[in-house]
Amino acid sequence: MLEEFNKYLDDFYKEELLDTYDKEVIDSIDIDNGKKVLDILNKYNFYFTEDIILNYLDIFIMDAKKVEKGILKLKDKLGNNFQVKIGDDLSLLDEIINVD
Repeated sequence: MLEEFNKYLDDFYKEELLDTYDKEVIDSIDIDNGKKVLDILNKYNFYFTEDIILNYLDIFIMDAKKVEKGILKLKDKLGNNFQVKIGDDLSLLDEIINVD
């Protein structure tokens, strides 16, 4: 999965990711599911994917359908420009991780 993440990360973020997580943890993420999550983030125009990778790696371990469900709940809750609101307060991503 590290190879996929590298497409979204500059050298600083790559180094931060490897300083934060063991390479084995990153590589243990199912690549197909991880790619689906990245596609979902792109679909909903998340412009801060590198921050999500660095700070919310758990989202890439979750089932992609559940991630999308969480994003749609946040969209309903936050309204238009929900991505900007999430970008301003990444802690809102906790709601995706805790989605039912």
